[in-house]
Amino acid sequence: MSTTNRTPRPGPAGATAVSGRHRNPLSTAVRNVGIALDTAARVIFLGRDGVRY
Repeated sequence: MSTTNRTPRPGPAGATAVSGRHRNPLSTAVRNVGIALDTAARVIFLGRDGVRY
């Protein structure tokens, strides 16, 4: 019995970008605003220790 993977995956799922996919500019803007608000909330509630660089 072979142990090779018969259906290779192009890469890990999740936060990595999928090649050939382009987001709607409005979706990108909303996502970026959400990330900024999330970061601001972490700084406010957790202090600078809550943000990793």
